[in-house]
Amino acid sequence: MNSKSIRLLTALALTLCASTAYAQDGAADEDPLAAVETYQQKLFEKVAPSVIFISQGNSIGSGFFVDAQGLALTNKHVVGEAKEVKVVLQDGRKLTAKVVERAKGETDLALVKVPVKSSKALSLTGFDDLRVGSWVGSVGHGVGGVWTFTKGMVSNIYPSDKSRPIFQTQIPLNPGASGGPVFDRKGRVVGVVTAGITDSNSVNFAIRSDVALGSLDGLSEQCRCLVVTAPEGVPVFVNGKMMGKGPEVRVQLSDGKHEVFAVIKGKMKKKKVAFPKTKAVELE
Repeated sequence: MNSKSIRLLTALALTLCASTAYAQDGAADEDPLAAVETYQQKLFEKVAPSVIFISQGNSIGSGFFVDAQGLALTNKHVVGEAKEVKVVLQDGRKLTAKVVERAKGETDLALVKVPVKSSKALSLTGFDDLRVGSWVGSVGHGVGGVWTFTKGMVSNIYPSDKSRPIFQTQIPLNPGASGGPVFDRKGRVVGVVTAGITDSNSVNFAIRSDVALGSLDGLSEQCRCLVVTAPEGVPVFVNGKMMGKGPEVRVQLSDGKHEVFAVIKGKMKKKKVAFPKTKAVELE
């Protein structure tokens, strides 16, 4: 056997070995797409029981439980000016819920109280881990489809000091999805569906979950926040970023030292706090 034949046989043997190893690895590893499907199905099963269908008049929307006593978060435009709204739970129960709070100003959030003995709450955490490109999903309702699971990614995040503290997603949503949860891959709520651009494909917006915690008194117990009081309409800054305006601003913070300030009647009012030892600051 000449040297050329030996080289060919050697190459063939190496190829067969590699193919066998690949086949064995493939047999050992389950179908990766099947694993993704299973995970997403479990995520839907975790989130969907917390989502409710809301209707009042000709308006429909979504909401979701945020505590174990029937308190649900939704959009202010979903409940409108109504004192009560009709809700449907995933188990088919049809109930009448009371609108107990609307966020002040232009913040499109509201709370409704559903008369149930217990409810499965979703956690309003995880926004700090959100990045452009992060996977997000939503369970909500739309024309012709209830408890619909859609997914996409975060395409932009607007700073909290902007007039609209929101983030943009590419989740395909219907108008009836407004008020539903936007959650991360761990099932943590990172935002609340608020609006879409009707003449664009899959361009939708969500109100940040930290904004929800800081905008509604009914969520104050769930907010691991520093409460800053200042004169009405005065911008409040925390660590150099505007976080809202007086008379009260709630800010989610990590443990440690932080700087809080505001300009009141032309004078800088500044305080340093160690959170969570200090949980309330007054600027006057």
